[in-house]
Amino acid sequence: MKHKILALALLLLAAGSTRGQVRVNDRFLELLDQAGIEFIEPVESRYKPAPGRNNPFLSCDFAIRSRREGIEIRYLIRPYEAALPTADVPHVEASRLAAHLATNNPEYLIAGREVDPKALSGFFNADWGMQYFFRPKPGFAGWNHCELLALHKDGAGTAFVLFFFDEPSRELGNRFYALRFKERKE
Repeated sequence: MKHKILALALLLLAAGSTRGQVRVNDRFLELLDQAGIEFIEPVESRYKPAPGRNNPFLSCDFAIRSRREGIEIRYLIRPYEAALPTADVPHVEASRLAAHLATNNPEYLIAGREVDPKALSGFFNADWGMQYFFRPKPGFAGWNHCELLALHKDGAGTAFVLFFFDEPSRELGNRFYALRFKERKE
């Protein structure tokens, strides 16, 4: 009897410990590897896969959300390809993306700011970074607000992280550090 209770307790403990992990698709992992990016998985608040991956405005490589935090996060990874015209001009691609995804309603503006240089070179290990804030097009997302984080590392790639939310919160700030470029081994 003791063995059955112990086995049941271990089974419940194992099931509870895996609940915090998000199942990441193989294609997303492959893109992260090609671009030399680490994925910072949110382990609290029960993030689950979100349906935002296939969208007519922009298909993302991976999407997760937490009902508890009221946040959805979509990831778009572009490994460096020298043949692409936008490979070395991430600011053009990021600005274009923000303009494309933001509502066309003239009452709403797109705001942008550079990522803090200390965070850019320190945590993100990136060469360039920008944040955009806008109201997304209704067909793109059913949220009131979007924060677009664009990060670029020369010769590695560009990453876009879209944070959707209805009301700003401390949890949103905790999710800002979603990706980071790996140190290059030379």
